[in-house]
Amino acid sequence: MTNKIAKLATVSAIVASFAFPASAATVAELQAQINALMAQLSSMSGGAAASTSFTTDLTIGSKGAEVTALQDMLSAGGYLVMPAGVAKGYFGALTKSAVAKWQAAKGITPAVGYFGAKSRAAAGSVTTTTTTTTTSPAVTGISTPGAEGTIAVSTATVSNATIYSGSSMQPVLAFKVKATNSDVAIQRLKVDLGTNSKVYTRAFSRIYLVDESGKTVASSDLNANTVTKGTEATPRYTVTLTGFSSVVPKDTTKTFTVKVDVMSFSSTDTSVANVAWTFTLQNNAIRGVDGAGIDQYEGTNGLTKDITTGAALSDTASLTLSTGANTPLTQEVVAAGGSLNNEIDKVTLLTFDIQAKKDNVLVTDLMALVSNVGPATASSTFLYAGDTLIGTATIGQDKKATFADINYSIAKDTTKTFTIKADIRNATAVQTTITATLTGNTTYLTAENTAGDSLTNTYISGSATGNNILVTNIGPVFSLTGTPTITRTVTSNSSSSTSTAAVTFNVNIKAVGGSLLLGSLSSTTPLMSNKGGVTPSFIAYKDGVAVSGAQLIVASTTDWSVPSSGVTNDSPNATFTLAQDASVTIPVTFSMQGKLTSGVDSTYGSYSIGLERLNWVSSAGLKASTFMAGQSAWRSASVVLP
Repeated sequence: MTNKIAKLATVSAIVASFAFPASAATVAELQAQINALMAQLSSMSGGAAASTSFTTDLTIGSKGAEVTALQDMLSAGGYLVMPAGVAKGYFGALTKSAVAKWQAAKGITPAVGYFGAKSRAAAGSVTTTTTTTTTSPAVTGISTPGAEGTIAVSTATVSNATIYSGSSMQPVLAFKVKATNSDVAIQRLKVDLGTNSKVYTRAFSRIYLVDESGKTVASSDLNANTVTKGTEATPRYTVTLTGFSSVVPKDTTKTFTVKVDVMSFSSTDTSVANVAWTFTLQNNAIRGVDGAGIDQYEGTNGLTKDITTGAALSDTASLTLSTGANTPLTQEVVAAGGSLNNEIDKVTLLTFDIQAKKDNVLVTDLMALVSNVGPATASSTFLYAGDTLIGTATIGQDKKATFADINYSIAKDTTKTFTIKADIRNATAVQTTITATLTGNTTYLTAENTAGDSLTNTYISGSATGNNILVTNIGPVFSLTGTPTITRTVTSNSSSSTSTAAVTFNVNIKAVGGSLLLGSLSSTTPLMSNKGGVTPSFIAYKDGVAVSGAQLIVASTTDWSVPSSGVTNDSPNATFTLAQDASVTIPVTFSMQGKLTSGVDSTYGSYSIGLERLNWVSSAGLKASTFMAGQSAWRSASVVLP
């Protein structure tokens, strides 16, 4: 403590010893005296004097002891004033400007700030004082103190083109800032809001600057106190965000997004609804500070984005109707329950999806058209959301099932799946076709947005249509066990070869509502066959297109056997009987040659085989099931023939 007091006393004496002239001194004289004083103070702080000769040319970007010596010389001559907290030893723009002034004073030409051979000769050697100091960055968070840098700005993507009434923090402009040679702290952003004063009186209430991490680094209300009106003939409105510091590290790029809060307005307010606004970064819109404490400006009027303000999302809320992926394929259903053996409960007629867009939507009522062609009827109907029953309805004479007051909510941008099931009554041996459909309009769907307004036909679209459900009170239920398998074999002899595609189906049959009479292969109406005089059970597809049935008859064989158990065999009549409620699985193989019997090769292509007809007899007479025609589940994979 005593030593510090002594040094302070000495400093006071040194200051007192300087005789400043009473008359006005020149700047150079004052600077020389100040430098001398600083040198003495430095030596008291443990500084060490050293003589430095200049041996290399110095210019922008040069570093090291010679740069420090040059800066000391320029400072001593009053040509250079280093910013507070900036370390010496880097030749930047300030040093270049000071060298140019010194060269002009010394008569060195050209005086452009390049310290070359002429300048080194004029400077000779200089005495510098080095001290042990701690250099702090000019701005908190910058890790490159003393380094001068630059920034470059480019456009970043904003995906949305429309933002809606009442929404918050909606992106309207984005840009990238690249820092070179130094960290740069971005500390100011000036946003051009265009020429429409309603940009802050009717459209937007607040503006934000958000970095790539999602952090809001600055924000401001938009009002008469924060928005500046320009002096142009057509005034432009701008807002400036300050009071922040977001560091872009040296030689990296950081993305920033400008966001806004949108005021609330109605769709009838034409001064705002469906109006386009332009956000722009004009020249020098962005200011940053580098490691040397120097302001760096960037921005370009080419960086711009157009955004349209739309009415409230609730005003444009919509529903889209579509057939569900799990809607039953065309199928046969045997209604053999109840005291009259003519009914079945909760048969699935249709699954459908409803998607809500732009707002949460409340479906209040739903109506389905359930048609029947034939004696059977659908009586009670049931509406499920997923597995939850949400409504029941009775089908009227107009064939409409109305599910009233279901009040089911669908969240914005989500899809819900619904199912319509029905109780079937009055089935007979005569087949009835039942189908359920919905259409995307207010006749079939009524719904509300979150504001409680009803959706109009403009905002309800799509349709959902179920496949035919074929109903009788007696007959078989056909299904496949497993997936059809297909193989290709080639048989050769000394003169030719033949390729053959063979497909195996495992056909499961259950007799419902009564026993079934089925024909064997030798029957005139076999259960399944492609022999002459019989409508083919199997259809071949070449490259997805059905092949002529005549080709299949002459170039194919069907191989299956009457089951040895589970049925009653009547060999003399080439038939067998499947008792009521009994079931049996019959493996059947269909083979198709790649050659016709005439020896001509089949047309080259990829072939698959479908099982599309099954013949049977009940108390109602001879029938054929063809519901599986065209269904991929009843079709094999493909092989190449011939």
